[in-house]
Amino acid sequence: MEITLDQALQQAVAAHREGNAQEAERLYLAILQAQPDHPDANNNLGILTIGLGKTEAALPLFKKALEANRDIEQFWLNYIDCLIKLERLADAAIALADAKHAGVAAEELTSLEEALLLAKQGSGSSKKKHDTDLDAPPQEQIDTLFSHYQSNQLEAFEQLAISMTETFPAHQIGWKALGVVLKQTGRLSESVAPMQRSVALSPQDPEAHSNLGVTLQELGRLDEAEACYQQAIALQPDLAEAHYNLGNTRHELGRSDAATASYQQAIALQPNYIKAHSNLGNALQELGRLEEAEESYQQAIALQPDFVEAHSNLGNTLKELGRLDEAEASCRQAIALKPDYAEAHYNLGVTLKELGRLDEAEASYRQAITVRPNYTKAHLNLGNMLKELGRLEEAEVNYRQAVTLEPNYAEGHYNLGVTLQQLGKSDKAVASYQHAIALKPEFPEAYYNLGNAHKNLGELRAAEERYKQAIALSSGYAEAHYNLGNTLLELGRLDESKTSYQQAIALQPSIC
Repeated sequence: MEITLDQALQQAVAAHREGNAQEAERLYLAILQAQPDHPDANNNLGILTIGLGKTEAALPLFKKALEANRDIEQFWLNYIDCLIKLERLADAAIALADAKHAGVAAEELTSLEEALLLAKQGSGSSKKKHDTDLDAPPQEQIDTLFSHYQSNQLEAFEQLAISMTETFPAHQIGWKALGVVLKQTGRLSESVAPMQRSVALSPQDPEAHSNLGVTLQELGRLDEAEACYQQAIALQPDLAEAHYNLGNTRHELGRSDAATASYQQAIALQPNYIKAHSNLGNALQELGRLEEAEESYQQAIALQPDFVEAHSNLGNTLKELGRLDEAEASCRQAIALKPDYAEAHYNLGVTLKELGRLDEAEASYRQAITVRPNYTKAHLNLGNMLKELGRLEEAEVNYRQAVTLEPNYAEGHYNLGVTLQQLGKSDKAVASYQHAIALKPEFPEAYYNLGNAHKNLGELRAAEERYKQAIALSSGYAEAHYNLGNTLLELGRLDESKTSYQQAIALQPSIC
């Protein structure tokens, strides 16, 4: 009879306590084969491995346990203790600072801080000459640097990092620290050069490549960021965060397929990676793989029930799947969690409109705009709905707001043109259509409606030209053929008019 993972863990712990290391190891490994990131199995196998004198082999096990669940204090303690045993003292100091930030009780860390101090004192004399030979900062200076970072004294941290880069320009630590503090204090562009120097001095450091990638990504230098993340992954294939950030970069580059693969790899390494599940849902939705997107959002919500963005995006996906009542419920859940979340109000508006509840839809769009006055899509969709309701003056106001906020939004200018034309303002509609076409030259609907506006103004030859341009872009555009026929008829070109009418009827027999 097969046993569950929980049962296997209980048996492994029992064997471990009884001193049956071989059986305990077998069971822990079996659990990890089924679930590689199982935090308790990784942690306990790490303890067992240290007991067998294999401290180096224990470190990645403790690290995986911690990555899977950073809320367990014992995981932090075991990981830091292992780093100290391996004399990776700088890493241990960073881990101690991270543990404090994660909320590990100070009294729990006291003994480790003392052990780290003793280890540094013990290694100080033997390292002193060695450090000098390597042109490296003395251990005392490195300790001070980390102390500044741990206590959030960023100005002192920065000044010491600068001093290190000047005194020990061939050593990585000063450059790495300088890059980190410049980024952390919002000086992204300035942080690039020291981060690049850090990578050049220590090309085998995956964290340095990853840090540089994050900065380049935030600066919009996406191709360079992608290369950095790929290098970090090549050096450390199990670096889940690098896979996740690579996915974000590829998504921004418009390569949703590649982004999906990166998010899936991050999740394979760290199944509880909430943001990876959510962003995977975003990429899948863009690819039209809606059922899979729904599953990803549901997984993110299962891991974090108050994940507002996931509820809102799930609502959008359910709307696309035609499950409007469920979509409404998801949007309302997002709003309940975060009443000022504009996207949720907007998505609710879209859903309510499709449900035919127009008054409520209007209220949702207006609430989205109240929360975020520069929300272009909300202005545009509110304008669309108002236009459909015949409230043209109000629609015009919203379209004008949309194109003011986003002047390069071709659809906004086009919809404004349609509204102006319906209001009898054909001369102004012409300008809006022309603006839309300048932004989006292959826009047959804009050419067609521009033709209508010219025709309304009595500018028949201009109308003829625009209809022909619409047809050149979309040969099956029956309305354009028909209105071209009307225009040619008014111009007295009967044979050409007849040909256009025949083409329109062939495409759409009911057009007359």
